[in-house]
This record gives sequence, structure tokens and C-alpha cells, in this order.
Amino acid sequence: MSISHALGGVPLIMAEFIGYLFDAIILFATIRMLYGALRHVLEPRMAAGRTRGPSAAAGGASDVRGEMARDPVCGMFVSTELSHRLKSQGQTLHFCSEECLQKYRHKQRVAS
Repeated sequence: MSISHALGGVPLIMAEFIGYLFDAIILFATIRMLYGALRHVLEPRMAAGRTRGPSAAAGGASDVRGEMARDPVCGMFVSTELSHRLKSQGQTLHFCSEECLQKYRHKQRVAS
């Protein structure tokens, strides 16, 4: 019996290839499962860090309504319906958070 047919008629090189392929599939499945578990655990924490503005206090509403306006302090775009507002010099300024609104007010007081 030759070495190339040691496993019941399957060439030895083919048997080794099938073994490596099986190992690669198991490794891929394990990595994918670990990635899914980590994503499931870390995603709520990462989403909490990204949420800003009044929608965070209201339960994190995911729909964006109204037009988008740029926050004059940090430059972030914010919905005109969900933003913190300040009327200044005949126009309405929109802020992404109370922090940005307070920073703007403080800067205006210092400039005056």
C-alpha cells in the first residue's frame, strides 16, 4: 500500500488539506462567536457615550426630526427640534447639549 493512499483511498495530501480546512472553519466560527459576544457586551456602553442632548434624558429616541443645524460651540450637527435653543440677535442658535449652551453664554459674557 502506498503512502498517498494511506487513508482508505484518499491521497494523504488531500486528507491533510481537509484537516487544515476543518481547523480554519472552526477557528473562524470561534472568532466570529467571540466578536458577537464582545459586541453585545460593549455596544450599549459605546452607544451611551455617543448619546447627547435632550434625547438622552428622554430615553434615547433614535429618530431625528426637524432640520439640522450646527452647534456654534463644538460644531456638531443637531436636530432643530431636539436641540437646546438660545435666541440671540434676532436668530435662534441650536446647541447639542446644555454644556455647549452654557459655554456659549459664558463666552458672550466675557466678550461683553
